[in-house]
Amino acid sequence: MSRDAGAPAELEARVAELETKLQRYQKAFDAISQGVAFFDHEQRLIMGNRRYAEIYRLTPDQIPPTTTLREITERRAAVGACPMAVDDYIAYVASINAKREDRDWSIRLDDGRSINVRYRPMADGGWISIHEDATDLREKRLLIEERISQQSLIDVVPDNLWVKDVESRFVVANRATALRMGHASPQELIGKSDLELCPWETAQKYLADEREVIESGRPMIDSEEYVLAPDGAKVWIATTKAPLRNERGEVVGIIGVSRDVTRRRLADALREGQAEILQMIVGGASAEIVLEELVHLVESQSNGTVVAIVPLDDKGRKLRRSVTSLAEIEVQSGQLLAGPLGETVRRGDLVIVPDIASDPAWAEQRERIGALGLRACWSTPIMSQGGEPLGVLAVFAHSAREPKEAEIKLAQVAAQLAAIAIGRSSAKATG
Repeated sequence: MSRDAGAPAELEARVAELETKLQRYQKAFDAISQGVAFFDHEQRLIMGNRRYAEIYRLTPDQIPPTTTLREITERRAAVGACPMAVDDYIAYVASINAKREDRDWSIRLDDGRSINVRYRPMADGGWISIHEDATDLREKRLLIEERISQQSLIDVVPDNLWVKDVESRFVVANRATALRMGHASPQELIGKSDLELCPWETAQKYLADEREVIESGRPMIDSEEYVLAPDGAKVWIATTKAPLRNERGEVVGIIGVSRDVTRRRLADALREGQAEILQMIVGGASAEIVLEELVHLVESQSNGTVVAIVPLDDKGRKLRRSVTSLAEIEVQSGQLLAGPLGETVRRGDLVIVPDIASDPAWAEQRERIGALGLRACWSTPIMSQGGEPLGVLAVFAHSAREPKEAEIKLAQVAAQLAAIAIGRSSAKATG
């Protein structure tokens, strides 16, 4: 008895579960940008998405499942969205069904629009049809050409500038955008989405942002994010994305502008880090702890680098040990002046070695440093207020290259902070 009583409840639960799944599938189906329709062997609609209805000036409620092709065609004809008389169109579709072959064609509707149709037969006698409004594509291109008529004009813009369609595919891009993405020409971007041009996680983030702009119709203003440049460097960019509309007010794409704000973000982080380190010094933190914090600050703001701070005593000798996040680059010589960083102390100025492998000063330590994957070095002296050398701050890069202007500035500011910490420590020791 209880078993029979439980059966309807189980059935209802199963039906509810299936309805929930169907709603979920329908939402995903409606998100497809092309119109898609499934028909069975009796020419009855199994399922059609929202875009299929919209292309033919109908609402989803007008084409529920089980609606016949004839009924749909009659409703299309009533709103001027049928390419021929109803009977002629039914006969035309029947002739295509009879061949059971893939077929692509274009139709011109009474309202003047052109629709591209792709027909794919199914094994059970039904078919799938995919519909795309080619007029929208032409209008989109014309609108873009009206607003941005000359590639040479937008290539002059130093910021990244681009236009995408509603599927987030590049339609227009300037040269700055192409270079930022590691391509020589904007034409290499056209027709592609970020899924084909960026790392997967980055592309997913861009697509989600653009979908929000398209669906809400609201712009995204100056969103800042940390991204990888084609050379592997980490950069901050500020991006604005706004919906692009046609004359009817419909969103037909996105126009975006972004610029590199790494220098500003680096300056902000440097100021914050400088304030924190000064507070540590005032608070009585040991020189070693302060220098370790400086090492982390410089490394976090300069991509692909390892930092070493080497304090000296009053005789120009290295103290107990250099402060670095990579113990293997500890300077081996007891006399720093005899080592490759000695020139920095002797000159009292910045020394840049773009390629350690070819620099004579690094001959003795080249193999050991190279084994650590370090290829370049720039070092700056740590000087007291009286102009006496207190040590050296060295930045090692994992690629053979010149430092950027911001990286040099960062090292010099860090050296000034190191001088305060070392000088304060020395004063305590003598006091």
